[in-house]
Amino acid sequence: MNRRWLAWWFFAEDVVAHLANPRTDASAADADVRAAIRASRLFASGQTLVDAVENAWRGAAVRRPVEWVARAWREWSLSGCIRAIGACTSVAATTVLMLQIVESPEAGPFRWILPVSFGVLGAAVAAAADPIARAWGDRQA
Repeated sequence: MNRRWLAWWFFAEDVVAHLANPRTDASAADADVRAAIRASRLFASGQTLVDAVENAWRGAAVRRPVEWVARAWREWSLSGCIRAIGACTSVAATTVLMLQIVESPEAGPFRWILPVSFGVLGAAVAAAADPIARAWGDRQA
């Protein structure tokens, strides 16, 4: 197909593209943006919050168990991780159901359908962790 009759259009597009996108030094522009962010009050208050949380975490009583669970999680097999996810989902759904007993029952069955569904699904995942892990491993290979 002869595109010669569209040459003026392609020329106009190139001109506008060069005018709209001037040459810039991307690394210098990124450095300027980072400097502006660091100089802002919002970043300073956010950094103060981060520092406070880090200091609190260093002295927290729950730090050691959380780090132990995180270390153990990395050492578990795939089926162990899947089983733990299913069990945690079931425990969370059971907790939600137990907390709903304390609340008023005005909403009816719609309040417990979703937690029961997730609880059953979590129990099924925990029970079928080995086949799920094998299927996952086959897909990754």
